[in-house]
Amino acid sequence: MVKVILDADDFGMSEAINHGIIKSYTDGITTSTLLMPNLEAARHAACLAKNYPDLFVGQHTNFLLGKPCANPKDIPSLVDENGELHRSAYYRSNPGFTFCYDDVRTETLAQMERFKELTGHYPEHMDCHSIGDEVVDQVFYDLSLEMNVHVTLKYSGNKKWPENKRYKPITKLLESGALPYISNGVSVRNFFK
Repeated sequence: MVKVILDADDFGMSEAINHGIIKSYTDGITTSTLLMPNLEAARHAACLAKNYPDLFVGQHTNFLLGKPCANPKDIPSLVDENGELHRSAYYRSNPGFTFCYDDVRTETLAQMERFKELTGHYPEHMDCHSIGDEVVDQVFYDLSLEMNVHVTLKYSGNKKWPENKRYKPITKLLESGALPYISNGVSVRNFFK
């Protein structure tokens, strides 16, 4: 029998999604989820998660939906004239867009602080919702070292990132023989320690 880890992202996008993710966890489908800390339903998600201490909750950093956690004046490249994060249509209509390192870092750190406010601790794992580029990966890689957070780097093509204790390429994890342990019930939380 093949076993897989199913991670439910978008926790905090809406109360309906939050309930669906919790149901998928209680039904044994998912073992982990990723919280979007800047969205209005994030507090609801965090409250639900507190009832399930074995549910691993990481951060699904969001540069695409809703209000930012940082002051919009501090992240001008990420927000529209109303101070809301740019929507996907903005990025589709600007195909040469490159993220600004300082703005991405500022918003990511603000979302990490919001995550801590909601959950009582900083995230142990972090990835990005829907859109990013090599700048986003660089910010995440740097924060993996500075904040001791495991990160997923997915926008850099074939770039070879130096390994550190919080980032390893998936090929290294598969070569290490970790997959059988993951497939046999080891918690995602243990995997990132």
